[in-house]
Amino acid sequence: QTYTLEEVKMSKKDVKKAMEKKEKEAAAEPKEDKKPPEDPAKKLKKVIKEGGKRGVEIEGAADMGGLQFFCTSVDEPEGDVELLTKCVEAMNAKSDPTEEERK
Repeated sequence: QTYTLEEVKMSKKDVKKAMEKKEKEAAAEPKEDKKPPEDPAKKLKKVIKEGGKRGVEIEGAADMGGLQFFCTSVDEPEGDVELLTKCVEAMNAKSDPTEEERK
């Protein structure tokens, strides 16, 4: 079992009281319903769009010069490895520099 710094400073009785208080608060707190699952097609579209944006962003930084390594993050895949792969593929897609809006 792990304790927070405050719990370490408290006596055992105080720790028990604090734990009971936390349990009561957790039980009294209404449980939030998770949001309904998003449509996979819409999710894939968002993932690809975000990947494209990151790719253009990285390409722009590289064009300014001196980019050897980079680190970036994406939010839309939310831990799904297949969606992350699609996102990285979108980052690697060639963009046409003559397009008005690159993505």
